[in-house]
Amino acid sequence: MHASFACSKIKTIMKAELFFITERFPELKELIFAQYEADEEFQALCLDYFLCLRSLDKWEIDMKQFKERQEEYESLKRVLENKMFQYISREK
Repeated sequence: MHASFACSKIKTIMKAELFFITERFPELKELIFAQYEADEEFQALCLDYFLCLRSLDKWEIDMKQFKERQEEYESLKRVLENKMFQYISREK
């Protein structure tokens, strides 16, 4: 990976973390920028917040897909149970 690409990617992440924290606290935008420029611990906190949001988004997507798959299998289970019942009932 080229160093310029890595730096560009880091800057993009920084922009994203600032975007999300200022989106959450828009009335504090100027203070956020000032604190971000002055304090590495605050920068780390902003990055943690960004990564947390990103993880939550991924989990929501995964859970939605899991829910859809679960519903598909529940539907399949009902179809199979009905077919088995038909076979069993025929034998009476």
